Amino acid sequence: MALLLIAWPLVLVWKFPILVAALVVAAGAVYAASYLVADWTLVAAATVAPVVLLAAWRTAHRSSFAPVGAWLLGCVRCGLLYRWRWRHHAIACGLGMRDKDGEVITPRLVRVLSKPGRDELKVRMLPGQTPDLYLTRVVPLAHAFRIASSHPEYIDRVTATCTKSGMVTITFPRADPLRHYVPPFRHPPAERLDLSALPVARLDSTMDAYRLPLLYTHVLVAGATGSGKGSVLWSIVNALAPGIPVGLVRLYGIDPKGGMELALGRSLFHRLAYDTGDDRTGEERAADLVRVMEDLADVSAARAARYAGKLRKFAPSPDEPYIVLVIDELAYLTKYMPFPALKKTFSQAMATVLTQGRAVGVTIVGLLQDPRKETVPERSLFPVKIGLRLDSASESRMILGDAGYERGGHCEAIPTGLPGVGYVLIDGDPTPRRVRFSYLSDDDVRALAWTNPTPPPAPPAAALVAVPDNDDRAAVAA
Repeated sequence: MALLLIAWPLVLVWKFPILVAALVVAAGAVYAASYLVADWTLVAAATVAPVVLLAAWRTAHRSSFAPVGAWLLGCVRCGLLYRWRWRHHAIACGLGMRDKDGEVITPRLVRVLSKPGRDELKVRMLPGQTPDLYLTRVVPLAHAFRIASSHPEYIDRVTATCTKSGMVTITFPRADPLRHYVPPFRHPPAERLDLSALPVARLDSTMDAYRLPLLYTHVLVAGATGSGKGSVLWSIVNALAPGIPVGLVRLYGIDPKGGMELALGRSLFHRLAYDTGDDRTGEERAADLVRVMEDLADVSAARAARYAGKLRKFAPSPDEPYIVLVIDELAYLTKYMPFPALKKTFSQAMATVLTQGRAVGVTIVGLLQDPRKETVPERSLFPVKIGLRLDSASESRMILGDAGYERGGHCEAIPTGLPGVGYVLIDGDPTPRRVRFSYLSDDDVRALAWTNPTPPPAPPAAALVAVPDNDDRAAVAA
């Protein structure tokens, strides 16, 4: 025990010399102030009161304290970790330049904000530098500052983004805020359902709800086995659920895996097709899956023809519901299905829905493991792409593009123990957002299906037939 008491201070001095020195100086200042003030009570009050006030503020109103806390902690970490080593590391990593007098100048470290799980370094670029230069230098800079020395996988989350002209923000992760499961989001009333901002995940930058714009778009999800594609699927279905019983949203589903994923929520779907394993041939059973896409292609074409010249923007209603088609294992239908004629028919019908359905309220959410272009030739027709854990950097580039990968979308670096973590890239925004989708257990899915069943179809209209009774016959005879 005595050896431990002696060793701990030495370990602290060795690992955190600047922090220990700062604490010693602060303690010395307080001790010196006690001689000047000659009142320990006043010194203690002056020392403790600001800490107590800040702690009370943080407890009472965390959201308003967050920017102040980020600035205060950033000031401390900037002085202890970054500023005194900035010039040396910036030059070593190729961010320095020579001025007209031959002197080496470096970008200015303006400030550091220490937010939950990460440090954000605000840097003013030198004339002639671009954000792309920092994208290529940010990883060596992170290694120079010994970022994530105990968690090497954090290096793949180091990013540099241009926040405004002449400024770049370098993000160094300290922890992973997405390490815990995200519970399902609560449902708003059906009248408040916003199909263009569905809460499906948590952002790692703020831990706020990430709202997916699903209306007027299509979504392609790629992820290896066990990466959490089911979390993405059921997070989207959970967000759509309030609109299902009232007829505002109509779910369709195709599950080539025999219903292993989608059949659990059968009552949520207006139409669900999967291989039931009955006595028909494999081609006949596969035709049932293809027929769903053909029917939606007909719906898309019919709506487009009906709205032409009359409507510029589709608005869902019980008479014209928003249709969402969920396809599990899309690659089977586009690449691996052993029936060439059906595969061609499916691809043609899907191309119709992808090109015409988006504007008329028909959305496809496709999930697959293989994001190669030859697997899904229509990949570019999906405006929203979600990359979960993948096997290689080349696969990450396939789903997010080169620009998305260079801006931090390293799907291959997602740990295997974080299912549901991925990057969302939306056309028009070059930076992928790292999120974790909510997790719904089997019991959650059953409860969701029980409380939000799809409405039954309207009864067929029947012609009214007059059936004469005895009084009518007597009147006619008279």
